[in-house]
Amino acid sequence: MSRKFSHALVLCLLAAMPAGAETMRLTVGEAIALALNRGTPAQLTRSNEQRARIAREEALSGLLPQADARFSRYSQSINLDTFGFSIPGQPPVVGPFNVTDAQVAAAMQLFNLAAIRRYRAVQSEERATRYATEQAENDVAAAVARLYLIVARAQTQIASRQADVALFDRLVSLARDEFKAGTGTRLDVAQASVQAARAKQAWLVAQNDRQNAALALLSAIGADQSGDVVLTAPPSPPASLPSMAAELAAARAQRPELKQLAEREKEAELLVGAARARLYPSLGVDFEGDLNGNRSSDLHWTRRIAGTIGVPIFRGELRANIARAQVGLNDAHIQRAQAERDVEQDVRRALASLQNAEARVEVAGETASVAEEALTVARDRKAAGFGSTVEVDRAQDTYRQAREDRIAAQADAAAAQFDLDHATGNIRRLIPAAGATGDGAGAGGSIPFPSQTSSGVTQSVPPDASGGTSLPPSSISPTPLRNSGTTPATPPGASLPQTLPPPPPAPPPGVSR
Repeated sequence: MSRKFSHALVLCLLAAMPAGAETMRLTVGEAIALALNRGTPAQLTRSNEQRARIAREEALSGLLPQADARFSRYSQSINLDTFGFSIPGQPPVVGPFNVTDAQVAAAMQLFNLAAIRRYRAVQSEERATRYATEQAENDVAAAVARLYLIVARAQTQIASRQADVALFDRLVSLARDEFKAGTGTRLDVAQASVQAARAKQAWLVAQNDRQNAALALLSAIGADQSGDVVLTAPPSPPASLPSMAAELAAARAQRPELKQLAEREKEAELLVGAARARLYPSLGVDFEGDLNGNRSSDLHWTRRIAGTIGVPIFRGELRANIARAQVGLNDAHIQRAQAERDVEQDVRRALASLQNAEARVEVAGETASVAEEALTVARDRKAAGFGSTVEVDRAQDTYRQAREDRIAAQADAAAAQFDLDHATGNIRRLIPAAGATGDGAGAGGSIPFPSQTSSGVTQSVPPDASGGTSLPPSSISPTPLRNSGTTPATPPGASLPQTLPPPPPAPPPGVSR
């Protein structure tokens, strides 16, 4: 009855999905590539980079020749009394008369050290903005990788709890059969039914967690949220943990925050130089040409060519501008030093978390093995008449909690690896080089999801509530990433242990829960 209920629930949830909903098959790298291409934060940061490029072009235009041309024809009258003139026998107002006027004006800076240094400062600003874009993209990549991991963990929990549901359904049937045969009690049936109901509730919670995680991932990659996502490339276990010295060196060389602040520091130095250069003379040349006359037949050409030298004699604001620029340079030094300390702290914290998570995975695996053995012993004792139902129930709960702890430890190890990749500026290393998305191709490829069987309970990959396919407990960790545009590499420590222990064996016939 309960199994029919489970199947009916899945069918109802599948029927509730919108018609034509698309299921996307994604690796971690493909999800990140989509987020960088379609996601709102990445697009907005690229807009800031475009603004910096426009500002550089605007600063360059100040160093290039400037020219204007104007043509006008107008009718004019003049009141001579305004200027103190009076012509006997003539009215004070002369005209109207027509005027045709064509003017050309040009100017060029021959030497302006302040403008040149300001332009170089704007160039540094543009490069800093480019690194700021990389920093934002790294943050997006880390966020998407974590969402991918949350979906993977939820799918693993679905598979694990689905196995619990199948097991407890069998225990309920067994308790009822024993009660009918007179070897069991109604209390045994009630306890088995409660355990089965709790297992179904945990399975439904895992289904809901998976749906919410999938919606968050679809939103992050800019995909249609009426569809679904299937994860196609779980990671492999790390070969060995990286060294602290190597990771710190990689972070100092690759973190875009440090590159950005280095450019900001260079920009501040150039702004100080530009402020001081305003005290120096500047050279320029001006040209004005004028073609005018009363009629088009009597236009005459006049011109003016001038070389200019500008020398500031008393400009109090120049000293204030120099002092302000020096304060900005000092702030840039402080920010860069603090950023270097923050980067080192990020790397040390992430590597320590990864080492701790790997140790927890190992301990959780051992705990799960011991809990499975304890459950087998408790059931054997109960079958031989030496144990109690309470003893078996406790062993079952301990084993189920051990499996949950192992799933959590594996997910934490994957999250710690992503944190380390982000701390070293290496988070985008799994983006497919060809940019292919949506078909499971690219870095990591598609990995088949095996089913697990144990003691007659098949733990195959069950369909989840949204129509996707749940990962088995053997595939929890995500695939690593590398910088796009470089040859993808497999770094040390990017994944989690492979398999969870199989579900507990069914109790032997005649044993009451």
